[in-house]
Amino acid sequence: MTSANVPASPPPEHQRPATSAATDSNRVGEGSPRFYAFARGVIWLIRPLIARLHTIGVENVPQSGPVILALNHVAWIDIPLASLRVPRITHYMAKIELFNIPVLGGIMHLLGAFPVRRGEGDRESLRIAERLLSQGQIVVVFPEGHRSGGHLIKAHPGTSLIAFRSGAPVVPVAISGTEHVFKGFRYGPWAPRVTVSYGKPIHLKASSARYTRDDLANSTHLIMRRIAEMLPPAYRGEYAHLVGETPSPAMNTEEERQ
Repeated sequence: MTSANVPASPPPEHQRPATSAATDSNRVGEGSPRFYAFARGVIWLIRPLIARLHTIGVENVPQSGPVILALNHVAWIDIPLASLRVPRITHYMAKIELFNIPVLGGIMHLLGAFPVRRGEGDRESLRIAERLLSQGQIVVVFPEGHRSGGHLIKAHPGTSLIAFRSGAPVVPVAISGTEHVFKGFRYGPWAPRVTVSYGKPIHLKASSARYTRDDLANSTHLIMRRIAEMLPPAYRGEYAHLVGETPSPAMNTEEERQ
C-alpha cells in the first residue's frame, strides 16, 4: 500500500476546525433515549425498596412542547424520583464537578444531563438549556442552586431568566422526604415516604417589552412561593412567609388552566 492510500490520521483536538467543536457542543444534553429508558427501568425496580413514592399533580406537566421543571433540592435522590413518573425524558442541569467523576460523568451525559458552573454567569449552560427547550424538551432546574437539606434557601434568578429567554412555561415541583432515604436501614415496607407535587404551569410575562431585574426577582419569588405552598410547613424555610400571600400585579404572570 502506498502512502497515498494510507488514511490520514485525525488532527490533534486543538487543530480541529471550530465547526467540529461546535458540533460536539450541540450534542451536549441530548443523551441516549435507550440508556435513559434502561436507567428508568432500573429505578422502577429498586424504588419500592428505598422509598414509598407518592406523586400529586403529575398531569400538570404538559405532554409535549418545552417545559421547565423548577424543583427544590433536598438530596441527590431527588433527581431520579422527581422524574420517575413524568412520561417524558427530562434533562437536568447539574454542577460541573459531577461530570469530572469517572463513570458517573459518562452516565450523566448518557442521561441527557448537562453541566453548569455554580455561582457564575454560565452562558454555555444557558445556551444548552435554550437549545433543548427550542427542541420541545423538558429541562429540570434547581432554583436554589444546590442541595438545601430540607429547608428552602434563597433561590437564584436563573430559572426565571431561562423562562423569559425561551418562552417556556415553568412547572413548580416540590419534593419532600428524600433526606431520609438510605438512612436508618429503612427499606421495603419501612422505607421513607417521599412526596413529589407538580403545580400548574406558570407563564412568565415581562412588565415591558424586555424583562428587567425586577421581573426576574418577582418571578423567582413567585416560583418559590408556589413550591413552598406544596411543601409541608417544616420545609418552607426562606419562603415560609410567602405562603398565602397574594401575588403582586408587578409579577405579571399567567397560569395555564387545565
